[in-house]
Amino acid sequence: MAFDIDFSKYRLVDLSLEVVPNQTVPGRPYAVRQGRLDDGTWKFDVTDTHTHVGTHVEAPWHFYGQGKTCTDYPLEKFMGTAVLAPLRPDGAEPWITLDAVRAVLEPQQGRFSIVYLRNDSEHRRLHIHMDCVPYLAELGIDLLVFDSTIEFGDGIDDGRAFHDMLMSRDVLFVEFPANGQALDKDRFYLFAVPLKIKGLDSSGCRLFALVERDGGA
Repeated sequence: MAFDIDFSKYRLVDLSLEVVPNQTVPGRPYAVRQGRLDDGTWKFDVTDTHTHVGTHVEAPWHFYGQGKTCTDYPLEKFMGTAVLAPLRPDGAEPWITLDAVRAVLEPQQGRFSIVYLRNDSEHRRLHIHMDCVPYLAELGIDLLVFDSTIEFGDGIDDGRAFHDMLMSRDVLFVEFPANGQALDKDRFYLFAVPLKIKGLDSSGCRLFALVERDGGA
């Protein structure tokens, strides 16, 4: 059955990072040059990039070097009801505790399949204690979205443990979101649909949310 979205009650929020070709970003290149197709129309040849440029979905192959990629999951995996977790440390240190994460997510238990972790602090690098990771892994979510300024634990070993604990449970990551401050509701419907390219560890996506307007349904 066809249906319409009443945009007097809902708004779309684009949460994707804009990638500007041929601007030098260390470790995140996106180099292009103009070319032509056989019929003389224009095209762009992408000459240098990789699967972790811009907003992207990471699948278990990224961590393990084998296993599932984005095309091994049904389309429904990449959309669903999301809960916003705005993170701000209690004190001066840039660390988020398990109690702080639980305080946000426990009241919404059973009402979401995606968690969006947003850095609402003044810290350019916000760290989440590793005891939060098993808790997140046990939520049964499909996607974990988090700001690029957020790290789990401190250092490469903690980062690898974070990947392992969640990806072993088929929790996929959405990295490098943008414009998260435009989200003004605790819950919203989120889409993070990757390109359908077989065999890649990660794929770029257009990340956006359907958010209820004040006074909406």
